Parts: sequence; structure tokens; C-alpha cells
Amino acid sequence: MRKTCQMVEKALVDGMLKGEFKPGSPLLSERDLAERFAVSRTTVREALQKLQDAGWISVQQRHVTIVKDFWSQGDLEILSSITRNSDPFPFELATHLLELRVQFAPDYARRAVENNAAGVAAVLKKAEKLRNCSSALVNFDWELHLAMAVMSGNRIYPLMLNSFAGVYSKLRSALFSRDKHRLQLRDYYREMLAAATAGNALLAENITRAAMLMRLNDFKLYFGSLNPDCPAPA
Repeated sequence: MRKTCQMVEKALVDGMLKGEFKPGSPLLSERDLAERFAVSRTTVREALQKLQDAGWISVQQRHVTIVKDFWSQGDLEILSSITRNSDPFPFELATHLLELRVQFAPDYARRAVENNAAGVAAVLKKAEKLRNCSSALVNFDWELHLAMAVMSGNRIYPLMLNSFAGVYSKLRSALFSRDKHRLQLRDYYREMLAAATAGNALLAENITRAAMLMRLNDFKLYFGSLNPDCPAPA
């Protein structure tokens, strides 16, 4: 039952993202959806409840289900739902998330070095023993950025990163599958270790901004040319 419910949820999310079910328009009835997906109405009802909880739809009078204007009315639950139900992740939305990280990652890197340069350096030293494979780099990069977000002292930064955990895991796996990107990443760790060891918070900010911009541009150039809808898998 769970897999079938997830299948219905995924198909409806895909339909709403692609404009098949437009904001402000009524969704198909439970009966019609059950016939469309060859499942029970109970299964459809379970999927619709998940979509309502995430902010995709709302139930109006007489049990009419309306697609919400989720881009303007939604919150991080929408992002979480897209992450669960989109494989691969939508390219345009991935680009917007990477653009957002260009804005806040340099700030938490600077604050972290200001507050605890030794702590940042201690995390970065682990990179010297990392295996040169995508999975190891994905895990360490997440550990590093979350650690810097925590050490920044701004309690919102860790909450934001944790909300994006599933998304960034997919994007990092794609980016770090290439030798060029793995080398760039190790250069970033070495430069950040030098900045943290010297206690140079402004340098850490500038290094991180340059690294995030490089990843964003590489993502646009490489994965956008492969497929305008999504990044390639690792």
C-alpha cells in the first residue's frame, strides 16, 4: 500500500510541477484519480492527505480539491516533497538552490572562523585522509558545511541546511562524480584550512564565495547542457 501511495503522490507532484494540474484549478476527483492510477480510493485519499500536508493542495467546500499556488504560498515542506518525489531533481530548482547557497555559505564560513577558527581547522584536517570518491566527498562536504553553520552562531543556518539535506546530497553526488570537480573541492579544503589556521575570517568568506560560484557555474554549464530538466545521476 505504501509504495502504491507513493506512486500516486509522485505522479501528482510531477503533474503539478509540469503544469498538467495548474494552480487554482480543481484536481481530479478521488474516483477519477483511482481509475487513472488503478488503485483504491483509500490509496488516493492517503496520497492526497500527504499533498495537503505539504501545501500542494487544499480541500474546499463540497470536498473539491484545489491546486494551490505552491510557489508563492508554499514553504520548505514543498521543497521536501519535491525532493522525495522527483528523481532526478528539477534542474531549474536545483540552480536556484545553488544560487541561494552562494549568498549564505560565505557568511557562515566567515562567522565560523571568527567564532572558532580552531574548530573549523580541525574539521578541515579530516579532508587530508578522504578517499577520492564521490560518496566520501559528499559525506565530508556535508559535515563541513553543517559544522561551519553551527559554529557561525546563527541558529537559522543549520536549520536551513538540514532542510536542504536531501537536495544537496543529490546535487553533490552529481557534481563530485567528475575528477575536475573533486580536484576543485580539495583545493577549496586546502585553502580554507590555511585561512582557518591563520584565523583569517574574511579570507574564509571570500574563498567560500568563489567556490560556491564555481560550483554553480559548473552545474549550469555541464548539467544544463545534458538535460534542461534535471542533473545527471552520479
